[in-house]
Amino acid sequence: MLFLNPTILFGLLAAAIPVIIHMLNLRKLKKVDFSTLKFLKELQKSKIRKIKFKQWLLLALRVLIILFIVFAFARPTLKGIALKGTTSASKTSAVFILDDSFSMSLVEKNGSLFNQAKSEINKILAQLKEGDDAELILVSGSKFQEYKLTKNLSSLKNKIKEMKISPVTGFLNDAVIKGLTLLSSSNNFNKELYILSDFQKRSLFDNTSKNKNTFENIRLYTIKFGGGKYQNVGIDKLTLGTQIFEKNKPVIFNTSVTNYSPEKVNDIVLSLFINGKRKSQKNLSLNPGASASLEMSSDVSTAGFISAFVEIDDDEILQDNRKYVNFYIPKKINVGLFSDNPSDKQFILPALTSGKNKNDINIVQVNSNQLASLNLSNFDVIIFIPSKTFTNLNRLQKYIEAGGSLILLPGSSIAATSFQNILSGLKIAANVKASGKKYTNKNYLSFDKINFEHPVFKNLFA
Repeated sequence: MLFLNPTILFGLLAAAIPVIIHMLNLRKLKKVDFSTLKFLKELQKSKIRKIKFKQWLLLALRVLIILFIVFAFARPTLKGIALKGTTSASKTSAVFILDDSFSMSLVEKNGSLFNQAKSEINKILAQLKEGDDAELILVSGSKFQEYKLTKNLSSLKNKIKEMKISPVTGFLNDAVIKGLTLLSSSNNFNKELYILSDFQKRSLFDNTSKNKNTFENIRLYTIKFGGGKYQNVGIDKLTLGTQIFEKNKPVIFNTSVTNYSPEKVNDIVLSLFINGKRKSQKNLSLNPGASASLEMSSDVSTAGFISAFVEIDDDEILQDNRKYVNFYIPKKINVGLFSDNPSDKQFILPALTSGKNKNDINIVQVNSNQLASLNLSNFDVIIFIPSKTFTNLNRLQKYIEAGGSLILLPGSSIAATSFQNILSGLKIAANVKASGKKYTNKNYLSFDKINFEHPVFKNLFA
């Protein structure tokens, strides 16, 4: 005989309670004989036998009631062969929620927590019978991933064997909701949901009231792994703080680090690597559960695709000790300068060629009439200075929609209405109005406010 819930058998100890109470009540009383009562002794003996029999019978019933209740919750099952149609056993649907987060890679004397959880699932699967079905749901699984109960338990065991720790962080609560939804569609009488996790706070199951109604008719079993003291500091994120990338200019990296250990961790070394070379380093200390946001920066002297990562020293969980980010620095910025009036370019060209990185800018001067015939995707930036109305702007519009950058400036001889038509043709919502008179020194524009935090001004004078 097997028990699906063997831990409940500890409740058998409660069967001793009625026996103990009965023994405590068997106290010997001092006998005092009365001569007038001697004739009643014979009659009393027969009644005492009946009373004692009832007491022992009541004691046995109380013990049996406790035993039957404990055995019912322990769910006893019999191993054997049953002919089709001769068994009354109810079919079972089982769904396993397996936590495959980084914390489950912690290694104990019995192996990693993840492998212990997989072994426990296989033990439960071994107790399922023909006709039962089951499914495995990983915490890292996508919200849109579909699951289906299967009666092919051998295939499910092979699937479990191939499972590995995932770099994707999921939420245990989402996985549980998937499991409940799957079990609610089953027609089997027994519906069981097993959650196997270390139940860390960052992936903890939220058993809120909105889920409690769903648990009706579904048995929930939580199996916790780990629980001992361990040291784990993890890098939560790594993002780029720079939006405009240039060679030999600093790139800013934003990262956050969290101490998931139950104790304070001192002298954490955080290092920044760019293309495999250490470029920067910071030290920090964190209290239990505390997080820190840090900014690191470094100049990048090469162009092309750049690979960067931040890293901390190894601890008991390795998977969250490093985060990667990639970005691209163009070798040359291809600028298309479209104008049909040479005088309109007299200020633009010096501005593009006066910087110390002028060799990194490739300027192609093109007449505006060629706007509809050239392959605009070859340009990183297009500077368009029209001096007349243009009606065929489809290619330029597609260039913008594809992510191209456009700087649009009015030519010296273009009318306000013509420039307005160009803006409308490019689906740019703006009203154009003329101000002042041409060719006078009194006409100029000044900036009212300047946002020096804008990415355009970042490292402009560095």
